[in-house]
Amino acid sequence: MKAIHLLLATATLVAMPALFTSCDDDPWDDGWHDGWYDGYNWHDENYNSDDNNNDEENWNDYLVEEAGALTGEWDGSMVYTYGNTGQKDSFSANMTFVRNSSTAIKGTGTEIDYATDANGKVTDSQTLKFDWSIDEKTGNINIKYLTDKGTTFVMDASASVKGFSLSRNSDGSGTFSGYMIGSNTSDEIYIDLKIVQNTNAKAFTRATAGKNLTFGADTTKPVFTGVKAGLNNRR
Repeated sequence: MKAIHLLLATATLVAMPALFTSCDDDPWDDGWHDGWYDGYNWHDENYNSDDNNNDEENWNDYLVEEAGALTGEWDGSMVYTYGNTGQKDSFSANMTFVRNSSTAIKGTGTEIDYATDANGKVTDSQTLKFDWSIDEKTGNINIKYLTDKGTTFVMDASASVKGFSLSRNSDGSGTFSGYMIGSNTSDEIYIDLKIVQNTNAKAFTRATAGKNLTFGADTTKPVFTGVKAGLNNRR
């Protein structure tokens, strides 16, 4: 019996270093930990990827809504400034934006500039055609006039001073104001328009289902001096 107990004790002493070694450096434990960590990182990467996809989808929805808000007939005032002389012409303007489809962020348009007398009677007018689009990366509004000069203008969505403000409300009302900065000309245009409450406005109201939408960063209303009343010929 003494021999058996001695053998058991010896075996226990021999095994103890192995037990301590296993606790300090257990390859199974490391494998489990590494696997969990790698799995967490993998999950986190996929989560970020999903977030990016959601952000992209939300941004695309934003652009489509911006195009929808822009669609319709607008009427108000326009100040055209010639970059080479600084001359400013002020007149009334009616701009109609038409989308290529219900989800498009580009389309065509018609602008009617007009002057009126003291009684509100139109005394002079000109009609201009243009193409428009919304920049997929910035939300800027690009307008290219289909005239011999082919002047193009950009409305900066992120500018807090010379940008634009576009709003459409669930009741069909809306405002559109801001600067059109020339990209192939030194000229610039300032518009201050309101949505015309027609069929397009009513259709927009039904589509938004109670939404009030706002786009752009500029809310300033500039005061112009040295303005000459009357149309400029841009045909």
